[in-house]
Amino acid sequence: MKIIGVYRKCDFVTMLGTCFAVTGIIFAYNLKTTFAVFCLIFAAICDAFDGVVARRFRGLKDQEIYGIELDSLSDAISFGVLPMMIVLNLTIHNIYTYAISIFFVLCGVIRLAYFNMITTTKKSNGKEFIGLPITASAIIIPTIYFLSFLIKAKYKVILFPVTLLITGILFVFPFKLRKPTGREKAILSALGLIGIIIAIIKIYS
Repeated sequence: MKIIGVYRKCDFVTMLGTCFAVTGIIFAYNLKTTFAVFCLIFAAICDAFDGVVARRFRGLKDQEIYGIELDSLSDAISFGVLPMMIVLNLTIHNIYTYAISIFFVLCGVIRLAYFNMITTTKKSNGKEFIGLPITASAIIIPTIYFLSFLIKAKYKVILFPVTLLITGILFVFPFKLRKPTGREKAILSALGLIGIIIAIIKIYS
């Protein structure tokens, strides 16, 4: 029996990213924050290259629409819920951090829904983003996380919620941003992997 869905090869890359994201959420739930950050980076790498695979293996219209929806649902988990879980591990739990967390995820979902709308209605030129893409959280959160090792503990509890708040605002702020090229995505992915390797060496040395 065939399961529902109209799949292309790129969809399996997308779903691999979802698997990394859910694994990261499990790590974050169990207070394994560094490993959760690793999973966020791996999810971002999958997201960076599912589009490359999609462009190489064109499909039917139904497959393309299905892929857009699948990618956005995966992004909501990978770059909305997972970063929120990571930040909650790194700050004080109170009504303010909870409100910021909800705001961040809500803005991310709004951003994804808007992206889907302009993509399916052909209102996007395909060369630029309107608003910060939700995938940017996979660059911002790991960068702040690794830099936080150089910051005093008393400032960390403020740094992460503020970062989440500003990032959420940028998701829905209507500025234009050029889409990265395939080469730029490859460079960012390589930097992410280098960060993971350095962190592993630091942990086990």
